[in-house]
Amino acid sequence: MSQNIRVFYTSITLSWGFTVRYKEVSAAQPSYILPPPTTIVGAFSYPLARMLGLADSLPEDKAYKNGYLVSKTMKAFLDSTLAASAGVAGEGGLVMHQEPSKIHASIYKGESEADRMRAEPFTEKFYGESLPRIFPVQAIGATYAPGVKLYMTWVLDVDKLLKNLRENGVRVDEEDLDSAARQAVHGVTRVGSKEGIVAVDHDLTGYEKNPEIVNPGGKIRTIQYVPSECVDPEEIIPQITLPYLDYSPRLFYIPSESASNTLLKPYSLPTGKWLRVKHPCKAYAPREFKQEFTSVGI
Repeated sequence: MSQNIRVFYTSITLSWGFTVRYKEVSAAQPSYILPPPTTIVGAFSYPLARMLGLADSLPEDKAYKNGYLVSKTMKAFLDSTLAASAGVAGEGGLVMHQEPSKIHASIYKGESEADRMRAEPFTEKFYGESLPRIFPVQAIGATYAPGVKLYMTWVLDVDKLLKNLRENGVRVDEEDLDSAARQAVHGVTRVGSKEGIVAVDHDLTGYEKNPEIVNPGGKIRTIQYVPSECVDPEEIIPQITLPYLDYSPRLFYIPSESASNTLLKPYSLPTGKWLRVKHPCKAYAPREFKQEFTSVGI
């Protein structure tokens, strides 16, 4: 049965970078080197939800999904997603850096806790007990990439989205969805936290019905990260770890000069790498800018 598919794509310029926290982490909080699929869905769906007048309320039972509190609206978008990914090309690079948000905690402690902090300098107690109490706050991470261009793609099963919204008590016509989406795709304003402000390149932004689909066995060329179980690369490609749409950690190939979970150096041009799609995955591409925006989903 054929699917009723839409693809959102855009190229954005990062103002300074972005912050996307590791899931289920409350102390040391590193950031991902690239926005994961869930963040891509959020970047595109936020302006779309606003244009459609969708409320982003939490479920009554406050159900958790693998450690994350997911609103009904976000869950409807995630469950309707076929693929979501990002890639980088051009000058510059990305680096994940951590720095403490609060240095000294002793001034906030009571008398009994202050007594536990006292120790002779350079002793075992000094390093093992005192310093961890004086400096208890772990580093907060962010990915810095000022002026770097990020290419993002979101592939959506429209019929499934409309069904999910109806189950939430929201009725949206396909025609209204298409009308709102054509404008909303130009309304991406941030990636990750609210401070991750971006600028959209409107010449490299679009919304298409029924994009090109590459089935298992076919070959694609893309600069965007791809789930490692979905493709066979023709040459060595760096890998990074990101959470997938269900928030489970996955390995992704990321076509680039070099990459790790803390540093990424992109190709200067969006030439991409050749990959062969594996069962049961599929690749989706807009009619234009295929190398920049081809995305693969499981």
